[in-house]
Amino acid sequence: MTTPELTGPAPRTGASSWTFRTLLILLVLDLTYLVNAMDRQVFAILLPDIKQTYLLTGNQAGTLSTIFTLGMGLAGIPAGYLADRIGRKRVIIASLLLFSITCALQATAAGLADLTAWRILSGVGEGAQNAALYAAVGAYFHRNRAVAIGSINAAFGLGAFAGPLLGGTLLSSTGNWRVPLFVFGAIGLVVLAVLVFAVPQSVTEVGRHEELRTAPVPEGDVRFFNRRVVCCTIATVAAGFTIYGYLGLYPTYLRDAHGYTADQTAVAAGMFGLGALTSVFCGIFADRFDQRLVNVAGFAAIAGCGAGIFLSGDAYPAQLVLSLVLGIAFTGVVYTNTSALIQRSVPAAMVGRASGLFVAAMYIPASVSGYFFAATKAGLGWQTAGVIQLCAIPIVGVLATAAMGRPRD
Repeated sequence: MTTPELTGPAPRTGASSWTFRTLLILLVLDLTYLVNAMDRQVFAILLPDIKQTYLLTGNQAGTLSTIFTLGMGLAGIPAGYLADRIGRKRVIIASLLLFSITCALQATAAGLADLTAWRILSGVGEGAQNAALYAAVGAYFHRNRAVAIGSINAAFGLGAFAGPLLGGTLLSSTGNWRVPLFVFGAIGLVVLAVLVFAVPQSVTEVGRHEELRTAPVPEGDVRFFNRRVVCCTIATVAAGFTIYGYLGLYPTYLRDAHGYTADQTAVAAGMFGLGALTSVFCGIFADRFDQRLVNVAGFAAIAGCGAGIFLSGDAYPAQLVLSLVLGIAFTGVVYTNTSALIQRSVPAAMVGRASGLFVAAMYIPASVSGYFFAATKAGLGWQTAGVIQLCAIPIVGVLATAAMGRPRD
């Protein structure tokens, strides 16, 4: 039996070593994802004020907090395909433009309907950028894929830390929740201009023109849907559903259950992003050790942090530490490892599609996780709902990771 094998007119090229040029290019690509994270994370800080402005119910607010992930998930697979077909840089540029504009347009919403529409479209831009960006970085830095992907996640962490702080500061100083959305949209357009001139297509399109031919190779070695890809997808679903439901309502939990101020809530939420700064270090481990075992440890750490966050009482320092460790476990370990694993499980010409599948698996389930968490909280209270969200669901990720075979090199 035959399956596709990689071939092409020339061997795949990319960064064979770290130089000033490659680090600078990676820094610019990281910067685009930092802006993505800032746009994404600031909304949770603004949600209590938005809820009051539009007189939203708890379930409506919970849904609104994560509905952008529906756009992200739906965009993932088409964007991954387009990244492989028309070019990753083009998709990154278009997506960065889309989510920057729609971030600002959320501040102009007249009611729940158009606010929801802008949230979903913002997610479409973020999801498309995610798929194309991870494919570009994973292909160009394929010899150090997990480290390079880890740097993207670290940039997300920095943005997730800075976004709530800057957004909270703007909210406190102006008293207007719309101002941070306008400011963050403008920042995205500035970064877009930097990307256009600083990152050449020779970097973003590595491996994209490789073709497939039929040759006798071991079955399952390079098929797109193989056991590793399926297991990665299941683990990604569990991770996305767990974390994004939590992220959307964690600031509300701190203010409702513990009475924290907006500034205290912003710092606690931002600690999650700060934890993601360890992604490069975690990526070094991922490139050198069995990523499956590292992922199991990451899911276990998520469950442990969840128990602490919702059962440890209202001690503010404890919330800061647990939010930090949770950021390490999810973004530094699980997100970095699983993204690298799914790319390593397919041919280079299909990296964009693998990245798109990862985005879809992460964010389509996440789009309803806010509603699930809010509804569970309404029926069972914050503690029980939190334990279900952060302790029970990650077990699925542990089982899927344990069933995964070894990734391709």
